[in-house]
Amino acid sequence: MRLRLIVSLLATVAFAGAASAASLSGMGANLYGNYFHFGKPNLSKPMVRSMTVGSVRIDLQHTKLSQIKAAFGGTIMSQGSEESLARWLCYHDEGKAGATDTWFITNTLGGGEFVMIVAVQASTAGRVPADCGAAPAKFSPPNMGIPGVGASLADLKGAFGAASGSTITYRADEPGADALGTANNAQYIAYMLSGGRVVGYGAGETSVPVANKS
Repeated sequence: MRLRLIVSLLATVAFAGAASAASLSGMGANLYGNYFHFGKPNLSKPMVRSMTVGSVRIDLQHTKLSQIKAAFGGTIMSQGSEESLARWLCYHDEGKAGATDTWFITNTLGGGEFVMIVAVQASTAGRVPADCGAAPAKFSPPNMGIPGVGASLADLKGAFGAASGSTITYRADEPGADALGTANNAQYIAYMLSGGRVVGYGAGETSVPVANKS
């Protein structure tokens, strides 16, 4: 989610020690890139306040990739630089409810360390994407407090008030934490469905400047 709402980026960030053998894939790539289009806000408030992964709490824009790695292991992957920077951890989990892949992604806006996007998709047992690793036993797919993989259109309508089609997006803006009125915190949620069921979803956040504010 490079989010063309950002007019300029002032920081150039360089990192060492991250693997770069594979490119971001699947729902992770879709949410990081421009696959989904988020227009004007269609939710009155952000729906994802925090999430749990096993016993670990994760907060968008506040939890670091290094904290997730400390909890679950894995290799931090990297691609691009400056505005196109992406760094992530991805876990392939073969739980009782079915196999899933989960990406925790940061970008330049996250300083290359704070998680800005979390994406989950249904996967195939025994097939680990090149940009993922096998999840440890204590890992479980994120509980974001919203419908997830396997949910129906009816579930999305119940949670968000409206849902139609095979790609569905939601957005909510609220004043940024600086309390100066110079920025909004924008939260984005996206779903992909097949056969009326969710096969991929995720959420991301960023701060966007408020027009005519300095």
